[in-house]
Amino acid sequence: MRNSVWRPAFIGAWQADWRERRRDWRVVLVLALGLTLAACAALLASLDLDRTRSARAVAAAAEAERWVHQGSKNPHSAAHYGVYAFKPLPTLAAIDPGVEQYVGSSIWLEAHKQNDMVYRPAADSAGADRQFRLSPALVLQVLAPAAMIFLGFGMFAGERERGMLPALRLNGAPLGAIAAARGAVLLCLALTMSLPGIVAIVALKWHAGGGEPVADPGLRALLFAGGYFVYLTIWAALITAASAYAATLRASLALLVTLWTALTLVLPRAAVELAQSAAPLPSAQAFRQALDEELGMPDDPLDAERHKQQLFKQYGVDKVADLPVNWSGISQLRSEAHGDEVFDRHYGPLFAAMASQDRAMALASWLSPAAAIAGLSSRLAASDSASHVEFLRAAETHRRLMQNLLNSDLARHPDRDGVKYQANEALWRSIPPLRFNYGALEARDVALRWVLPLFTLLMVSIGLAAASLRRLRIGSVK
Repeated sequence: MRNSVWRPAFIGAWQADWRERRRDWRVVLVLALGLTLAACAALLASLDLDRTRSARAVAAAAEAERWVHQGSKNPHSAAHYGVYAFKPLPTLAAIDPGVEQYVGSSIWLEAHKQNDMVYRPAADSAGADRQFRLSPALVLQVLAPAAMIFLGFGMFAGERERGMLPALRLNGAPLGAIAAARGAVLLCLALTMSLPGIVAIVALKWHAGGGEPVADPGLRALLFAGGYFVYLTIWAALITAASAYAATLRASLALLVTLWTALTLVLPRAAVELAQSAAPLPSAQAFRQALDEELGMPDDPLDAERHKQQLFKQYGVDKVADLPVNWSGISQLRSEAHGDEVFDRHYGPLFAAMASQDRAMALASWLSPAAAIAGLSSRLAASDSASHVEFLRAAETHRRLMQNLLNSDLARHPDRDGVKYQANEALWRSIPPLRFNYGALEARDVALRWVLPLFTLLMVSIGLAAASLRRLRIGSVK
């Protein structure tokens, strides 16, 4: 019986609210402004991503040609000749660029050095653009809730202030059905601001024509869309709760603006500051200085001499010139192994501290839906710091592979009659290029950090809305 009343009440309230909003010039103005901002953000972001992808593809092809045609030379000289590796960008990064503007686009792979990323897009941007960069994610995370507040703060507060609540109940329609219908209309209006981003994604996928540099593109896209839907639904429920609770329009607006400021601006920023305090990172200068100081310490000469004597004994010779292997190549292999240990001792704690910061920031997801969707969005778009570290680790693994192949080839070819060994194009072509794809999502990690907090906040917001409606129902009966 209750279901038979609730459904037609919901449909009737939906139709009535939709007709009223279509006639309201303020709704048209807010949606026009919101769609304009969303369209500009999506257009600029998609064009920027497309240009960046094309430029990196051209540069990667040029680097591959440069490497292959470097000419005949000693393999260790080729190791110092080096090559650039370029970070791939998934299509979702057009919606949420995350840290991409600040972490660099390529890395130089060479002997004896684990380099940092270079060519940061933010370094070439104007100061205003670095401080406030419009993106589709910013529109959906910050501006869309503000638009919803402006359109929905009077959902029930206006009728309560004008004394029209008893009239609203004369037809016996459940307040819950009316609230759900009005909240759904508000949610649909907010979702229109996501349309430019959807069009941009489709256009980029159509233009690229190839696969995504991620192992699970379908799952990421599904979670991306679902996450933002849940996020905006949370705001629809919070607006319903505040409007039903507040006695006046002014009180409703003040409460919602306070909530918006705290949840979208204050708490996410506070989480960043607290995370940096909990797991501080060394300055780039201090980190590089400590690393260079340890790299400058030579490998144990006694251990190197013992290794040389073992080779003499193994091959039955008395001097380096008589070895059937190249001692220089063996020394370079030892040097790289020593350097790898130093890099691991320094970069390991650095990456661990960055991971600790990510975990600390994720705790804010239980308090702020904006913090939850921001973390989930950048993780799915592979534009977060964890994805950046994933690429850095892959690039370093590839650098070590290159050095091992080059130095091993040198070690197999001793110098003869005073003529140093020279490798040719065959060796350069045998070194595989870096082909990197982001790994599949860790379902448990994503669920615990962002998905579960989002759904918990959704339940809390719906509970607040139900409690406020019950309070409103009791007040309207009196």
